[in-house]
Amino acid sequence: MGNIIQKHAQANGFSVVRSYCGHGIHRLFHTAPNVPHYAKNKAVGVMKPGHSFTIEPMISEGTWRDLIWPDNWTAVTQDGRRSAQFEHTMLVTDTGVDVLTRRQVGSGLSGQPHYMDSFVQ
Repeated sequence: MGNIIQKHAQANGFSVVRSYCGHGIHRLFHTAPNVPHYAKNKAVGVMKPGHSFTIEPMISEGTWRDLIWPDNWTAVTQDGRRSAQFEHTMLVTDTGVDVLTRRQVGSGLSGQPHYMDSFVQ
């Protein structure tokens, strides 16, 4: 997973912050496994039908190295360039993966962020 995300980000001139990762979803919200978003990580294991997890990469215009502000919550990159973080929840099925958090067909602009609906005339 991390190899694909990093390859796509770098091909478009961006980097992937490495301090944050996706995670499993089960009885506990944040649970194993960790799902790194960058290449050459040390994650092991294979997802099987019934497993659910998130992918939530932080993509940056500049460096992937990050800092935490004194509020112990706000994350920024060391070079202060713009970054964005997004999240999707996935469910592994017998035939592939379902994106549980994607917009449903017929719900406005299918596949576009919900706030884009207000821009449609």
